[in-house]
Amino acid sequence: MVHRAWLGILVLVTAVACSDGVSTETESNQQRIAVVREWSSSLEWEDCAGGLECASFQVPFDYENPSLGTFTLPVTKRSADIQEQRIGTLLINPGGPGVAALDFVAYADQIFSASIIDRFDIIAWDPRGVGQSDPHIDCVDNMDDYFGLDPSPDDATETEQLISGAQEFASSCMTRSSDFLPYVSTIDTASDMDVLRRALNEEQISYMGFSYGTSLGATWATLFPETVRAAVLDAAVDPTRGYVDDLILQAGGFEDSLNAFFIKCDASKCSFMKVGETAEDAFDRILLSLDQNPIANDDDRAVTNQGIAQTGIAGALYGDYQWPQLENALSAADIGDGQPLLILFDEYFGRDSAGQTDNSIDAYFGISCLDRDQNLTNDQVFDLTDELTSVAPRLWPGWIQEMLICANWEVEPQGGITVGAETENRIVVVGSTGDAATPLEGTRNMVAALGRARLVISPLEQHTTYGTDTCVTEIVDEYLLNLTDGPDITTCDSGA
Repeated sequence: MVHRAWLGILVLVTAVACSDGVSTETESNQQRIAVVREWSSSLEWEDCAGGLECASFQVPFDYENPSLGTFTLPVTKRSADIQEQRIGTLLINPGGPGVAALDFVAYADQIFSASIIDRFDIIAWDPRGVGQSDPHIDCVDNMDDYFGLDPSPDDATETEQLISGAQEFASSCMTRSSDFLPYVSTIDTASDMDVLRRALNEEQISYMGFSYGTSLGATWATLFPETVRAAVLDAAVDPTRGYVDDLILQAGGFEDSLNAFFIKCDASKCSFMKVGETAEDAFDRILLSLDQNPIANDDDRAVTNQGIAQTGIAGALYGDYQWPQLENALSAADIGDGQPLLILFDEYFGRDSAGQTDNSIDAYFGISCLDRDQNLTNDQVFDLTDELTSVAPRLWPGWIQEMLICANWEVEPQGGITVGAETENRIVVVGSTGDAATPLEGTRNMVAALGRARLVISPLEQHTTYGTDTCVTEIVDEYLLNLTDGPDITTCDSGA
């Protein structure tokens, strides 16, 4: 890779100039670890549904100023099936940021191999601000009010509507969650993991993080490397890119997956294509129609327009197993039925049949806007249009829409830490060639940043591959069970 080719030279040239900064960050991390270790909590387990055990632990909003308030974080445990062969604790985080984690323990036997649930206590907790955390991030009741707007404004009025919508979203977050919004960063949650480890009376723990959970895991391993028995980072986020560059990489990843969908459709003649059309032409025709003539829905919901469609389409590009649903939704829209695209939109936002939406997107913005390494103005966001259209000519508006919320965020960004984990056993990082959300290029950068890590590559067209790609699953299981090392890079031939 280009970046790795010149990295060593750059380090040599700038070693003196950067030494003070590196030293300052190291000192800051050491100070953080010291104040985190001053805080302790306990777990009182009770039986809960499905043969699981439930508890909670408390952490301060601010470890350096505990009097500001505390979060109560729920924990769920599925004890190892064969206790006499129990290895230890496997903590899991499903990603987001903002995805509630507790249900992943309830479905552990569907997610993990039998050998893993036989020998590990599977434990998840809802991070600060997420899911059933008390308090949790709450921004808006209705995602349609903002994400139903036109994300590619054609005139000054539509531009102002988009900016006003972002301002209202961010302002509502501040109104509802202002007391603790400055304290939900990834660094804060990684610190909470050490409190949880000590509450579990474990010297070391194992960890599996998916998607954003890889960023959390890498941060935790950087801060507390001596506590890491094993760590698996599936669909790893790029820790070397700043806020803007990372979103541009992601936009390109989704566009690549859309193009792969088009290739499949051109070969099989998808149902939304008219005679003589390519998949690209048919897609462009349908999206243009939705922009110019949004489809009214039967209920009181927002019309299905370009904004609704683009969010739903992006949600269906997380894996090719969703492509049939995407094909059907585009076909329906072509004949004036916007409901299937609206269903995809609702699935992305966690909206249930009763119209209730979980707080995963609220938490996503609370955490990701805080983790940014820079502030942007509205004008600076729109100035990125040309760069975004160059990598994602069809899907770019969604990233403008996302960045406008953080541009209007009322809490100053805190950034992250420089990743680099000297763990006793090498971390295993997993990526796939067809991952839209965390492209393989960024996953490779995670491996390089960690310093001592293995890369396992899946050929699947999806985001996260443990449990789906047999090759990946076998390597990960062997590592978790026996701490087996392997080649620096392993490329799986197939998902079979």
